[in-house]
Amino acid sequence: MKKHLSGLICLLILMIAGYAQNPVADSLERAIRTGAAKDTNLVNALNRLSINFWYKDTDKAYKYTREALDEARRIDFRRGLAVSNNLMGVVFDIKSEYDSALFYYQQSVKYSKETGYLKILASAYNNIGMVHKSRGNFSPAIKAYYDALKIFERQHNEKEIGNAYNNLGLVYSELKQYQTALEFHQKSLEIRKKINDKYGIGASLTNLGLTYSELNDNEKSLDFYLRSLRIKEEIGDKYGLGILLDNLALIYMDKKDYKKALDMYGRSARYHREVEDFNGLVYNYINRGMAYLRIKDYLKSEDMIDSARIIATEVKSTARLAKVYAAYALIYGNSGNYFKAYRSYLVLDSLKDSLYSENMSRSTAEMRTLYETEKKEGEILLLQKENRIKSLEIAQQKIRNRNQLMIAAIILLVSVSGVTLWYIRSKYRLKVEAEHEKRLLQKEAYSAVVKAEEDERKRIAMELHDGLGQLLSAARLNVSVLEDIAGKEDIVVVQNAESLIDQAITDLRNISHNLMPSALIRLGLVAALHDMASKINSGKQVKVRIETSGVDHRLQEDFEIALYRVVQEAVNNILKHAGASTISINLIKEGENLKLNISDDGKGMPEHALKNSKGIGWEDIRSRVSLFNGNMKLYSNPGEGTHININFSKLII
Repeated sequence: MKKHLSGLICLLILMIAGYAQNPVADSLERAIRTGAAKDTNLVNALNRLSINFWYKDTDKAYKYTREALDEARRIDFRRGLAVSNNLMGVVFDIKSEYDSALFYYQQSVKYSKETGYLKILASAYNNIGMVHKSRGNFSPAIKAYYDALKIFERQHNEKEIGNAYNNLGLVYSELKQYQTALEFHQKSLEIRKKINDKYGIGASLTNLGLTYSELNDNEKSLDFYLRSLRIKEEIGDKYGLGILLDNLALIYMDKKDYKKALDMYGRSARYHREVEDFNGLVYNYINRGMAYLRIKDYLKSEDMIDSARIIATEVKSTARLAKVYAAYALIYGNSGNYFKAYRSYLVLDSLKDSLYSENMSRSTAEMRTLYETEKKEGEILLLQKENRIKSLEIAQQKIRNRNQLMIAAIILLVSVSGVTLWYIRSKYRLKVEAEHEKRLLQKEAYSAVVKAEEDERKRIAMELHDGLGQLLSAARLNVSVLEDIAGKEDIVVVQNAESLIDQAITDLRNISHNLMPSALIRLGLVAALHDMASKINSGKQVKVRIETSGVDHRLQEDFEIALYRVVQEAVNNILKHAGASTISINLIKEGENLKLNISDDGKGMPEHALKNSKGIGWEDIRSRVSLFNGNMKLYSNPGEGTHININFSKLII
């Protein structure tokens, strides 16, 4: 949570601009609606209005910035394009859609350089640094911040130099190079003191406190936080106070002074509400819930998370809802309500899938829009060029004879053909490169989601098995002792209690196994597949056969988990839909190649059934196979069963 708050400090200046007063917003909307603002003034008004909605309504902010971009492009207002692209990048940055944000920031750099608009160029570099920092790409983040710093130094802009030092300090803190981070934050503080930038001084003191907190020096950290608190209260920096009090609460949480921590969270929440920082308010409620959880006040803890859920739902934030349900799962798990904990985990799992799909859909739509826009601009430029050539041809006809005209026409035709061919090939090459890059980004994003999901499954499975499982086993032993001392009238009650505990242990093992089979972690993929087959075969309805060859050693853990999930999903589909009596699973490893074949003798599928399927199961199988550069083929006809062939080549495992 500390890192999240420090990242928000980077955007402090933008936030101050973002909370424009309602009369200003009303005035801008009136000027736009009545047509009083036209041409470049309309672009500027739309841009200013969009800033007002950054943290209140990002959809509105996107709408106004998109209108500003379209109008600036229509009238060829290059400086307006530099500003609008920069602001559009901020909109996507706020929504954590970093691919789109980075694209617009780079467009802003392009137009800023064309027009010599150094102020926006430096801002775009700074924002590019923020995106790379958010994605954990620290080397390009540092380069972007230094690019911005060079411009500020040429302009002798001490305020922005201080901000650049501040941002560099935050990056080095993320790299855990805390001494370097302290040096940059100290340099930033000295400049801000020199120019009496009290907002900046407060931010630098907060960041110094945060860095010392990372060094586990809570005394120095607390000293810097309290110095920052006095300044922020003096200048009425409500946004900064909300962040600072959240950080102070974390210090008191580390000291186990939960009363002071809760007091800090309560004060922080009031500031978050006043500036309508709903993002900060959601995390504030979650942290307060965790504080109440520490003191085992489960009712108040749940109340806090309920409040966070309501706000996250109102602002339609899937990412924040995912944090909320992760907190629910933790609370219910600690309070012993394992059914609700499990249900919360299922909702969290669904939200992660939804978040991934939503981001991919938005990114795809946005890239398609950008491609079409660039394509139209290219067509216009080409048309203008052709018109100029035609005008030249007409002028030449007056002074050249027929033979000269024919020669000119031939030369012209060859030139245009060559340019056209080069243009088409260049566009095709760029399109292929863009699609390849997009696929790599999608693959990296999916890989991160899958890894986080499997790590969470493993953690919860271990907590259920090692924590609750041991408690239930101990309870079973204690109750069994009562059999020897219970009277005849009590023996039935004791036996019923034993039966209920046995059933609870069985259910717990099933839940833990479904989350992450212990055989998979302890013994590997082959043992886990045999364990799965044994459980299905025990029902005597379907016979599962497992055959392996060449798999003499454990494979890479994440690869084993991926293969197990593929088999698990395929077998579940067969059990639900195929009506099969036999399922065959063959796993063959030959050198660097591995083949997985899954087949059944069920009713099969009609042609195009897989293509028309709306379920996420097959898509999950494809994605996991693609993650390790495998390929999958499926063969099926009605009445002839289904056969799935999956191949992985050149494994490094």
